[in-house]
Amino acid sequence: MMITELMDQDDFRVQLQAWGLEGSNRLTLAECSDRLSEVLAGPERELWQERLASLLAKRELLHPEVQAVLNACVK
Repeated sequence: MMITELMDQDDFRVQLQAWGLEGSNRLTLAECSDRLSEVLAGPERELWQERLASLLAKRELLHPEVQAVLNACVK
């Protein structure tokens, strides 16, 4: 099976925006990582952990840079 559609940085930022991370579609990947760290330290931590875990479950469909951000956030 050949994978032709990877979730790249743009897709990742759009998904974060859809989940309510304001302005993420205009942020760099590093800035998204910082914002994710903030929400993971806040009252919605559990919700965001579930969301990020759902993306990590699709590990083979993630661009390596997106996977690195997710791995750093959920460790």
